[in-house]
Amino acid sequence: MSPNEQALLFRVGGLGDLLVALPAISLVRRSLPRFSLTLVGRPEYGALLKRAGLVDEVLSFDDVRVAEVFRGPDRAASGATAKADPAAAWLGEFSLALGWLNRDRDWPGGGWWARRGVARAFFTCFDRSADVPMSRFFFDRTGDFLNTPSDRCFDEFARLTIPSVLREKALADLGLRKHKPGEKRLVVHPGSGGRAKCWPLAGFLEIIRWAGSLGVPGVLVTGQAETDLEAKLDGRPLPDGWSKVARLPAETLAGLLSEATHYLGNDSGPTHLAAACGASVLALFREDNVPAWRPFGKTRILAAPAVEAIAIQSVLNALQDLLAE
Repeated sequence: MSPNEQALLFRVGGLGDLLVALPAISLVRRSLPRFSLTLVGRPEYGALLKRAGLVDEVLSFDDVRVAEVFRGPDRAASGATAKADPAAAWLGEFSLALGWLNRDRDWPGGGWWARRGVARAFFTCFDRSADVPMSRFFFDRTGDFLNTPSDRCFDEFARLTIPSVLREKALADLGLRKHKPGEKRLVVHPGSGGRAKCWPLAGFLEIIRWAGSLGVPGVLVTGQAETDLEAKLDGRPLPDGWSKVARLPAETLAGLLSEATHYLGNDSGPTHLAAACGASVLALFREDNVPAWRPFGKTRILAAPAVEAIAIQSVLNALQDLLAE
């Protein structure tokens, strides 16, 4: 493949971090259809974008070829040294480098990339004074850089297509059937990577009991960061039609969420994934996190200065409205 048709994409962080850059990455894919796109990030999450056809290869930040970018102060090496470095030679295969950053950090500038044969580099850092969420900020700045038409539709680029084979495998692995037209399936994820982002577990269990009383089936999901919740859930009965699963691989979680009609969760990666998969999402947020991290899609947000201050009746009312739509 010609170097003029290869781009290197960077996104640091976890699942939620990757998904707020999803619309921007989708825009790159649409704007550069002839390019091969290599994403540097968390492989287990980047695999979802590869499955969706948005990128062609996924590399970990631990890959030796990527280490050159993060070498530190000595990375501004002379041209001769840069050319002799095998990692620098690999970078020279790319004509374009793009990255999306949550905050300012020491990142190589345009001259550094040019010395390694990368003709163009675009790295944008979220501006917290912006009046749009991070996902929209990245999308707009990327569109400006790529000079894409001004009538581009954000919502069109904010969906993650999960292949049917992943959806079917997830249902089979979890012992679930595909819901019929008109049926509902609620997925509840009571965790988050930060404890300050978590609504009380007792509230989620009350919501599940309420949904079960209405005959709404669902799945209670806990993730890699929530072993403390797993211990608290041991022995807790769930209503008929409800099951509990823990630590799902990213592809299984994506398959499950793409088959959910509704979702309830905190400010977390799975919440962003549910929104990207098209579920009707009710997200519980701390107020100070909403401006930057608001999920896109069919999402309703309830927020308070401290997430535990969100009243359970407010959650019940909002979820009832969503289920009635």
